[in-house]
Amino acid sequence: MRKLMISIILASTLLITGCSEEMDKITEKVDIEDIKDKANDIVSERLEETEQIKILKEYYGFIEKRMDEDKIINFLKDNIESLDEFRVDEMLIQLENHLYAKGYDTKGVLEKLAPHIQYASDEFKSYFRIWNNEVENETTDGESINISAQEILERALQIENHIDKFPEGKTRTRLEELYNTYMSLAIQGLGNQYVYAQEGESVLKEDTLKVYEETISENPDSRTARILQEYLAEIKKDEMALDGENALYFYDNIERIIENQK
Repeated sequence: MRKLMISIILASTLLITGCSEEMDKITEKVDIEDIKDKANDIVSERLEETEQIKILKEYYGFIEKRMDEDKIINFLKDNIESLDEFRVDEMLIQLENHLYAKGYDTKGVLEKLAPHIQYASDEFKSYFRIWNNEVENETTDGESINISAQEILERALQIENHIDKFPEGKTRTRLEELYNTYMSLAIQGLGNQYVYAQEGESVLKEDTLKVYEETISENPDSRTARILQEYLAEIKKDEMALDGENALYFYDNIERIIENQK
């Protein structure tokens, strides 16, 4: 079961890190504040409902025919200012799916979406920020964890706040997958819980315990806190041993435990 979980985590991580091949030189970072400022300045006349629907249908046709992304993006550019933000969201989501199907990694997808984010809804802008943050500072390279448990939990909380704010949003499903990955990584690493153990021992390191306890204390009503509370309750039964019977049970069932705390 634990091997299965590792596979699940790595599969989710693939979405985060994209292709395993070394990426080209990092391009200029996206200026989120600049996007926000531009969004506030946008004043455009929207088309009538029937005209917007007509544009969407034509756009869907391009996607279904798997046309070259340049043609799709040019069509998007030509029409985006005439659409309401929720239809812009739909076009960007379809473009995102199309680019992934074409083999783009997450960084490449975000670079294609970035020029159009100013026209999207607050939900999609928030979604974009979450993924952009991950791409700029990846949680894992698939072999090791690159950031602290505290930062991983902060990212999980950011997603939780997004979902609370947009519970019926179109971005929820993909972000829930990322949330599950973050919580797994913050608790058991990449299937090796000893990354959070005291050096040379099998018990949870004090610094990590403090991070968990502070996260619970500062976010008492959060799903993240509930998951951490359940985890600490289990390992305390084995005097904080990460290889104890209760800890191993938690790791084997972590996917179900995270799901049950929705």
